Amino acid sequence: MTSPYQFEPTKSDFCDDYDSFNTNHNEFSQCFGRSLLQISNWCNCQKCTILPTDRECICCSEIDILNKLRGKYKCVIENPSFSKLIMDEEVIDITRKQIISKTKNKGKKKLLCNTILENKTRRYLCYKQFVFWANEWTPIGKGNRVVIPACVINVIRTKYCGITRIG
Repeated sequence: MTSPYQFEPTKSDFCDDYDSFNTNHNEFSQCFGRSLLQISNWCNCQKCTILPTDRECICCSEIDILNKLRGKYKCVIENPSFSKLIMDEEVIDITRKQIISKTKNKGKKKLLCNTILENKTRRYLCYKQFVFWANEWTPIGKGNRVVIPACVINVIRTKYCGITRIG
């Protein structure tokens, strides 16, 4: 049996190589204590929620690369491309098939090949798709990590909180 939220971003996802994503290290040090503050003290888009660690409590408006994607919208999730690329079921299914064809990890392949996908798998696919979109489709991996803002995590978790049937 797999553990719940297995594919959720972990603390290490936010710690490792943060500087490669956000060049202003001082900006990140300002996150200290955020998980204990009211959201209005650090969220500018008004779509974020408090997450367990300070490093996860970051708003899309604080990440330089997302400012371009936000465009005229107050939050990156309001951009119509977000709905099309990250939240659309057909796009997520295409992403699933691409990962199946490229992965060598048998456990991941088995999870993704199931005809009944658990929502934790759907969340993983949405996060993966967001990272590609936010990083302008450049390769992500060790040494090149992307922080997923609290507003994005919130909308994905809200949509996928149970089990979804595919096909």
